[in-house]
Amino acid sequence: MTSPDDRAVSPVVGVMLMLVVTVIIAALVSAFAGGTASSQTKPYQATIQGEFSITQGLSISHSGGETLPTSQLVFTTYNGPTFGQGLKETTVQVLNMTGAIDPTPVDPDKRMLKHSNGWNVTSFAAGDTWVIPAADTNCDIFQPLVYPHDYTSELADDGYTYEGVKKGLWSLCFRNNDNIGKSFTLVVSDTKGNMISSTDVTIVP
Repeated sequence: MTSPDDRAVSPVVGVMLMLVVTVIIAALVSAFAGGTASSQTKPYQATIQGEFSITQGLSISHSGGETLPTSQLVFTTYNGPTFGQGLKETTVQVLNMTGAIDPTPVDPDKRMLKHSNGWNVTSFAAGDTWVIPAADTNCDIFQPLVYPHDYTSELADDGYTYEGVKKGLWSLCFRNNDNIGKSFTLVVSDTKGNMISSTDVTIVP
């Protein structure tokens, strides 16, 4: 004969089993989520500053933070609001770093950061400054998406002043005396699209 106490055991055991299964599943989900989070690479953190001179070119300085692997860096610029509103989407472009140099080595052959097959310099560390010479900041080289198409044929004797008729496009070019005092934005990202640094750069003579 089964007593009332014996009949009560079965539901209790069932509830206990369900709790155990629930705890195991929760532990597995937590472990998986934790493993996924720890395997994700954190974006690099660094402070990058820029200076743009019409006569000297663009200097890009690493002012502090992590050492950055150059092979994973992307440098982008776009015209700031001092050039007009809503220009970011139409003027954003990736910089061609082939002409960039590290001015510190005595041997000029060791100054080039990049060549056609890759980077000569492997890292960008705090205290480092890279320079894109003035000649390589001409509008047709530095801003190929916006430069006037008659730019090269309408250059003045000074080597960069534009004398053509495409004044609207010329007004967007950084190496333009009329734009002294205006600023553009320099963004440094990694190749995965994570932003490392963004800074406004004022154009000076």
